[in-house]
Amino acid sequence: MNAAVGRKHFMEVLDREKYTIEQLFEQYGSWLLLDGNYETNLDAKSILGHLIDSQNGVVVDQRQRLPPRCKIDVYQAMAVEDMLKEIFTTENEKVKQWMRVLVMHYIEFKSEERIAEKLGISTYKVETCKMLGRVRLATKYNFKSRLIGA
Repeated sequence: MNAAVGRKHFMEVLDREKYTIEQLFEQYGSWLLLDGNYETNLDAKSILGHLIDSQNGVVVDQRQRLPPRCKIDVYQAMAVEDMLKEIFTTENEKVKQWMRVLVMHYIEFKSEERIAEKLGISTYKVETCKMLGRVRLATKYNFKSRLIGA
């Protein structure tokens, strides 16, 4: 309980000068891949699926892109989680779709083609959702982004 009470707001923890929003999401994706963080920080369905796969000897790695070396700590990772939780609870459905695409591309390291296939949309729509999601985060939370040249 004390950890939750003493937890800083994610805007205080995240270094918006050091990382663009794209780099921050990629760093979070890399952090999830370290030492079982992926299993402990995802919902129950993902944990159950992972446990079933591991019992059956199945190792699944669906990344299509190479993740960068992780340079964030657990507090920054928790801040990214808090930011994503806030976005998915406060934004409308259209923005949530943009964020789903960003998460799949930058955090889960999926290709645009795989995202389009999974969501049943065109690759052009995937590119548009990525662009709009990055603009939304850059303007709402004052992040730098490769898209806006900051």
